[in-house]
Amino acid sequence: MSQSISRRRFGALAGATAVSAVLPKGAFAQAKALTALGHRVHQTAATTGPGGDATEAFRKASGANLNWVTFGDVNAVHERLLREASLAETSIDVAYLVNGRAVPRNLRLFEPLDAALKEAPIEAFDDFAPGLIAPLKVDGALHGIPVRHATNALIYNEALLEERGISKPPATFEDLIEAARKLTFKREDGTQVHGLAFTAVFASNFLTFSRCLGGDYMTADGKLTANEPAMVKALTILADLYKTGVLPRNFATVNNEEITTWMQQGRAAMTINPFARLVSYNDPAKGKYGGRFKSLLPPMAADLAGKMAFAPTVEFWSLMIPKNAKQKPLSWELIRALSSKAGTTAMALNGNGPTRISTYADDKLKAAMPYAADEAAALKASRIHLPAFDEQARAHDIFIEETQAAVLGRKPPQQAMDDAVARVKPLL
Repeated sequence: MSQSISRRRFGALAGATAVSAVLPKGAFAQAKALTALGHRVHQTAATTGPGGDATEAFRKASGANLNWVTFGDVNAVHERLLREASLAETSIDVAYLVNGRAVPRNLRLFEPLDAALKEAPIEAFDDFAPGLIAPLKVDGALHGIPVRHATNALIYNEALLEERGISKPPATFEDLIEAARKLTFKREDGTQVHGLAFTAVFASNFLTFSRCLGGDYMTADGKLTANEPAMVKALTILADLYKTGVLPRNFATVNNEEITTWMQQGRAAMTINPFARLVSYNDPAKGKYGGRFKSLLPPMAADLAGKMAFAPTVEFWSLMIPKNAKQKPLSWELIRALSSKAGTTAMALNGNGPTRISTYADDKLKAAMPYAADEAAALKASRIHLPAFDEQARAHDIFIEETQAAVLGRKPPQQAMDDAVARVKPLL
């Protein structure tokens, strides 16, 4: 960092009392305000809810006010952030960046944090889910600290399983496909129930399915594997599920709000969605199946069980310091406070997806999240949908376009994935 950070000057921010004992008087005397840029949910999770204000100890210790610049749209957050980070200097001190934008070109706009970590370490750094750290590195240097995640699960309506004579959740991928078919039926009143439904615009959803067979669009080190047998087999199965009505006819255009409504009304039996969706699904005021939705780590195919571990797809946000920011030592202390064990737990109780594995053992969190153990296991094994490279967004769109062509029957799956690989290869 351009402004040096010493361990003596910036001690642990576990609480205001501890900080005042470590920091010399006037350490932050010139810092009157710190500006954080992110989505509205980031401010809410950091400041409001049962967990309290996770920024309070930091503000009391530093004497600095915290100003939030927030948007309700993810694209708007990043348009503002990347524009600010490209200027000669910026008033933004700390910012949230989603992993899909954490490509090398963008990461280089933010401060490398290894020196800061050495001088003023973050508490129990190895507690963070390993799959959230590697994507934040460029040339071996770490540029962000993961602070919020959404990890995908298979969510199912146990009441519908019982109604259709399915006595237990699927234990293998083959069981899952059989259950999806059995859960597809038409009620006496004409209501169509789909065994499986999910949005078709996110690579992570298709990969949640294909990784049960060992299939991926790309490996973590950038090798294209979309046209290999495992991925092609997964799309062949999905194409058949679409053809036979297990997937809804409007599969290509259905959105998450519609999926939520279908699940709550019993019009869809299983979906691929983040664990956090269980809260709205199980709300008794939203439908007659409140409390009957459960989560499951998608099961591997029978021939891979015990040989290959399932890697859930994960999306996550990280805290970053723009290279052109003016209060980097103070920015680092806010990051340390929010990413500490206490800060992570407070934000989790406020509805944030905690990026530390140990947070899921908190008694209050387990009471609020009955699925805490399942999500902890999923997070620990999670992996992002695509490796970071500058043209990742374009590659994602190509994979989705060709995947939809395969599932909707417009192209044979092998041809679709061959075409995807041919189109993405020049982008690497």
